[in-house]
Amino acid sequence: MADQVDEHRFVFIGGLPRSGTTLLAAEVARSPGVANLEGIGPVADEGQYVQDVYSTQQQAGGIDRFGYSPDMHLTEQSPQANEASRAALWKAWAPHWDTEAPVLIEKTPSNLLKMRFLQAVFPGSSFVVVVRHPVAEAMALRGRGWSQKPVDKLVDHWVHAHEVMVADLPHVERVVVVRYEDLVTQPGLVLGALQDFLDLERVSTGEEPRQDLNDRYLEDWNTGGFRTRRANRRTVKRYESSISRYGYSFSSPMPVGAMSPDLPTLAGL
Repeated sequence: MADQVDEHRFVFIGGLPRSGTTLLAAEVARSPGVANLEGIGPVADEGQYVQDVYSTQQQAGGIDRFGYSPDMHLTEQSPQANEASRAALWKAWAPHWDTEAPVLIEKTPSNLLKMRFLQAVFPGSSFVVVVRHPVAEAMALRGRGWSQKPVDKLVDHWVHAHEVMVADLPHVERVVVVRYEDLVTQPGLVLGALQDFLDLERVSTGEEPRQDLNDRYLEDWNTGGFRTRRANRRTVKRYESSISRYGYSFSSPMPVGAMSPDLPTLAGL
């Protein structure tokens, strides 16, 4: 098993649900010699669902609460960070990869809370975290019927999960943070820079530039009665400074500035 694992490079993609992780994984997999997980079923081929080393998002409180769970934040100090977990994860994931490919992608949203653990288990791995405007991400969850929580509660979850992720960044050797909005408006530029970061052969994107994907979510959020407007004002007051780290503002559906210099970003973006 060790020889098989050591023959590959691993790319772990994470980000909250509806942030664009599936799209980004598909784009990375366009390069020759790269394989995505396949055949897992109606769960966007996420590796979390075919392993028993760590809790799934549903087991840790659900899609809109898992970021709060101590079980979801794993590091090199966690009990699971051992050779047995490496063997168990390989056994679970390998049947869903084309293991002839030298580069293997595993995409699970909660990977943004497990980078240190995954790095310890699979040394030399690369990590890509996708972020999206918190209101758009929250409204997309609600629109899919995946959460009934108020938007302010979902924004709090967004902020908390990303704070945990940011605290882990200094311990992760190869990691980059990518905004969903940049990926969809400049797919060629983002994919090219990402391929360079991952040492992959450059290939053209399969996506056409798109605009306005967050607009309706912000419009819907801003539409409502007195109670909704009051809750929105509280959300802005409490979280505006937190989301500005990623270039976001509650006043705009798209980024209004660059990400903070302390975040590892792609060259040229």
